[in-house]
Amino acid sequence: MYAEEIIASFSILLLLVMLSASAIMVPTAKRHLEMKYQEMLKRASEEELEQSVEFEKITTDKLRAMIRKYWVMAETSSPQFVIARSVTCSTSGVICLLIAFILAEAQARMAIKGRTFSETASNYGSSTSWILLAQSAGVIVGTIAPAFRWLTAVNFAYSEKGQLSFKNAFIIETYWTQMLVDWKESSLQLEIRDRKRRKVLHDAKGLILNFVIRVQTLIVLSCKLVQLISVCFVGRIIFCFHCITRLKNNFTSSIHQFSESESGVNTEQDLIDYVLLLEGQVAQPPRTLKNICNKVDKVIEMGKKQQPKKLENLLLKIDNFSSLTEIYDYQVPSQHSQEPPNCWSLDLVIFTTIAIALPNIPIQSTNWLLTRVNKGQIYVKHIEKILDGNGVRLNIRNAADAMWVDVELYKKWQHKDLNEMSRKGRNSKEVLQKLSDLAEKTVMEFKTNAKDCRIKNPLNWPVKVISANSMYKITRAILQLHEGEDPLTDEGLFNQLSTTIADVLAACLTNLTRIITMKCHQNSIEEREKSVYKAALLLGETEEILRILQQRKEQSSNLKTQHILKKSMEIRIS
Repeated sequence: MYAEEIIASFSILLLLVMLSASAIMVPTAKRHLEMKYQEMLKRASEEELEQSVEFEKITTDKLRAMIRKYWVMAETSSPQFVIARSVTCSTSGVICLLIAFILAEAQARMAIKGRTFSETASNYGSSTSWILLAQSAGVIVGTIAPAFRWLTAVNFAYSEKGQLSFKNAFIIETYWTQMLVDWKESSLQLEIRDRKRRKVLHDAKGLILNFVIRVQTLIVLSCKLVQLISVCFVGRIIFCFHCITRLKNNFTSSIHQFSESESGVNTEQDLIDYVLLLEGQVAQPPRTLKNICNKVDKVIEMGKKQQPKKLENLLLKIDNFSSLTEIYDYQVPSQHSQEPPNCWSLDLVIFTTIAIALPNIPIQSTNWLLTRVNKGQIYVKHIEKILDGNGVRLNIRNAADAMWVDVELYKKWQHKDLNEMSRKGRNSKEVLQKLSDLAEKTVMEFKTNAKDCRIKNPLNWPVKVISANSMYKITRAILQLHEGEDPLTDEGLFNQLSTTIADVLAACLTNLTRIITMKCHQNSIEEREKSVYKAALLLGETEEILRILQQRKEQSSNLKTQHILKKSMEIRIS
């Protein structure tokens, strides 16, 4: 056996040992980071309350800054990130480089001797060269990431903020051995009645774990020693690179430097306070923090490329929520003593159904409305699902969803063809009356035939009855609204309903800031990073929508309109 094989095998064994040492550290480190995260979350929430009391007043710039803050917290509290920064992980980079150099040396030695694999006694024959090539490629690819982590650790340890001292370099943090200490001090789970046997087993367990703790300590000390030696030898090379970088920076203009400081450096400096660190860890290097911020900025830009332009066109029809105000002024009595709760998606589907059923409306106009409402429904359902976390309105939301499938795909409601209703209807009033009568009939049949307890609780009503009850109230409100005055033309009513639909969408989408904030406040460590990612993507998609809503709300000075909008939101959130 060649010396290279012995060294490589021993190095692989060392990698396994360091992997085990890292695994022992993870549970305790995760617990410590979780405590720090909860403290930081409380602090961040208090700062948000001081800056803005109402979610609706949070601007897109504040949302972006908030997401960057929570992204840094989620990223630096991730166990994967902590392991990547650990001394065992950086030392594994040195071992991987050592294995790569050994492989290169062995190949060079065999090339110098003029010996090929075809001349060996291998059973694989000439294919041995291809096996060597594949293994070499695997070693190179597997060495790149650990080597870069090692260089990053050495680079930062050599910098002014992360200089290592001989005194501090060999301090073993408690999280490396805490889990082993807890195991040692805990009682045995075996049910043994004899006290002497229990004592012998407990002492034996203590001896074994004491040995493992010493091994763990030795591994961590060795890794810290490797890091210190790396800083001493590789630091000079890094110092040369730093000097070259400083010389390059001297050629940049002062104006460019000023623009950089104004465009993002200050923000990243502020985010340093939200970096979660374990005991003994030094602060993140600026480049690492910048890369973390760049990640979330790219996610937001990715969301911007998916902005719903069609939905934005519909929201431009918002008329200070005046159409919502007019309809809510008419309190149509329910057909049942118990009133089922409402939701935005159900109102949205009802208004769209009525608009499609109106006579003398070009098919292009109804299709235009359908495509935009369909896009809006995606966000409406997402918002309602999060706000209705307990599932109180689940049956109501299911009714809206089932109704929308029939309307959007088949243009039907309660098995009635809306296109046929539109063709046969003489005017809008006749169509509204027909929809109202059909809805009333459905609810009355349910009241007459239902003999179980479902009728007592509107939340348990069939989706068909929930849809009919809402249709009855809205059609009756529209009929009462235009009673006794000059009737609107079919096209005029269609335009008014389109505006009402835009108002309903706006009333719901006003909660986007609340949803984005709730996603950032995800407590589960496994879902935290993914949740903030979704919040960043959602902000990118809806940034223009939030600007439109903010402009419309600023233009709306009608106190009654503001009251109706707030009441509408409270009804559907509570």
